Amino acid sequence: MPGSNLTLLSLFVAGALSVAIILTAFVAALLISQRRRLAQEQVHAQRLLAAQEEERSRVARELHDDALQRIAMIRNNVDEVARVSPDARHRLGGVSDELEDLSTVLRTAARHLHPSVVEKAGLVRALQELSEEFGRTGPLDVRVVLPPSVPPVRPEIGVAAYRIAQEALRNVVRHAGVGAAEVSLEVDGATGALRLGVSDAGRGFDSGASRPEDGLGLIAMRQRAEGAGGRLAVRSAAGGGTVVTAVFARGWAS
Repeated sequence: MPGSNLTLLSLFVAGALSVAIILTAFVAALLISQRRRLAQEQVHAQRLLAAQEEERSRVARELHDDALQRIAMIRNNVDEVARVSPDARHRLGGVSDELEDLSTVLRTAARHLHPSVVEKAGLVRALQELSEEFGRTGPLDVRVVLPPSVPPVRPEIGVAAYRIAQEALRNVVRHAGVGAAEVSLEVDGATGALRLGVSDAGRGFDSGASRPEDGLGLIAMRQRAEGAGGRLAVRSAAGGGTVVTAVFARGWAS
């Protein structure tokens, strides 16, 4: 009988091992499937964001190359008529001023649609101009803490960082109840990671609660970060201000 017991024990151990192997294979297959799905979702998000930026860039180019040029031509004609017709000079002068204001509005809209300054002057200068713009139109006093220079970053990371800063500053204006914020950019010397921070000392919010009024903004910022291979963190507390941090690793252009 001892031999029978040993046989039963061997069969039990073999069965348990078989079940363990099957479960391990199932868990491994599930993890691989999840990783593939997450990778596919990230690729899809990157393509969607790239398509959105391309469309915005197209509209911005049309504004600059078509609408603004036409306004400039009309304004030149108005100014020419005003010079040769003293009777109409006062009225046409007002029309010229309105055309100039319209040009300013369209240029601002074009910059918002596609921040070409990121490509032309780099991320540091783009964040400086963004902060200055909020100071003029916010009104929001933005303290800028930026390194003197940053190595060239991949275009998608530069645009993502700019868009995240832009949305975070908009949220300060809309919800924080304060007139000041800080934008910072750091480069980790050890890892080379790029860290963008936007903070304020405003009313804050419960980061664990759902807020419909700014939920879409947070989702958009997170998608921006993840679509460029980074990650976003938001730290806030009621009455304790808000800190938005985006980190991008291995983002330097070759």
